[in-house]
Amino acid sequence: MSYYDASTAVGTQAQVERDFLRQVFAWMFLALALTTGVAILFHNGSTEAWIANHPTLFYIALFGQLGFVFGLRFMLVSQRVSTQVAAFTFFLYAALTGVVFSVLLDVYKTASVVGAFGGACGVFAGMALLGYTTKTDLTRFGPILFGALIGVIAASFVYIFVGGQTLNLIIGYLGVIIFSGLTAYDMQMLKRLRSGGSIGTRFGGFGRGGASVAIGDGSASAEKLAIFGALWLYLDFINLFISLLRIFGNQR
Repeated sequence: MSYYDASTAVGTQAQVERDFLRQVFAWMFLALALTTGVAILFHNGSTEAWIANHPTLFYIALFGQLGFVFGLRFMLVSQRVSTQVAAFTFFLYAALTGVVFSVLLDVYKTASVVGAFGGACGVFAGMALLGYTTKTDLTRFGPILFGALIGVIAASFVYIFVGGQTLNLIIGYLGVIIFSGLTAYDMQMLKRLRSGGSIGTRFGGFGRGGASVAIGDGSASAEKLAIFGALWLYLDFINLFISLLRIFGNQR
């Protein structure tokens, strides 16, 4: 005689969810630690002057970051790329981000950098908790947030070449709003991964297609999916930090 224990099924599902999210945040925190360490290592008080003398190398690193994000997206959903290669590429991207961020330690006062980092931690934690606990379906905001994200990226590239304090503040305020929303959105999407369903526009790619991967089987695909989720949360946090630094940062 067989029977179905609903409470056991719910408990197992909740455990799978918690285990998966622990994996996601472990990958994310490791990447953030690497970025911070590399930024401190490369900072020597004259990073800004070095960049002024080698602008081409700086732009290669800057635009290379964007290329890494696109490359990682395809690597993490490809069955032909191993988890080890995906993890190495993720950490390589985090290290490259640290190299680029080393200039921030030259441009902004240490108190501003620490304050922006602390503020980003608070906003990120609050919005992640909101995304995890809310019963509201946030998928309807996905296309809006993604469209706004493209606009901020475009404006950021314009700012690199034309500058302007007003444009900098506008990008900063918009960035805080957009990446706060994306943090909550991404957290809700991560919760839904436990059922192996469609993971939506942001996780499935740039269209409506989603990936369907079971996360409760301990497979390499599940581990890669955890790295994928960590990448997006990492990007949310990093961009929150940059946006707050744009608004409140005091330059040297």
